[in-house]
Amino acid sequence: MKVIHYVFAVQILVVSAVNPVVAEEKTGPGLFEYYACVNCHGTEGGKPVSKAVPSLAGKSADEIYTKAQKILLGEGATSESEIMHTAFYSPSQCDQPPSQDELRMISNWLASK
Repeated sequence: MKVIHYVFAVQILVVSAVNPVVAEEKTGPGLFEYYACVNCHGTEGGKPVSKAVPSLAGKSADEIYTKAQKILLGEGATSESEIMHTAFYSPSQCDQPPSQDELRMISNWLASK
């Protein structure tokens, strides 16, 4: 059992070393990429991968922040919201969602696009 815990701890350290959030990444664009928002919402939030995913670029920062908060808390009103919530909270996903401050940075950056 100790070997399994050791292997798991090493995996966490390796993942942390490969993808650390450094100070210069703590910007809207860096966080947008770090949290993989770009994978669905596209480059700079303006080129979604499907019709089910909204374009975020140029929308109000407050609107983006409020909707994202609801989705991340599991309070989104659409099936698309449920998919995004599940992406962050599935058992296979170990990463935490963005903090409120990080979400605000991402929202402000997207609003400027």
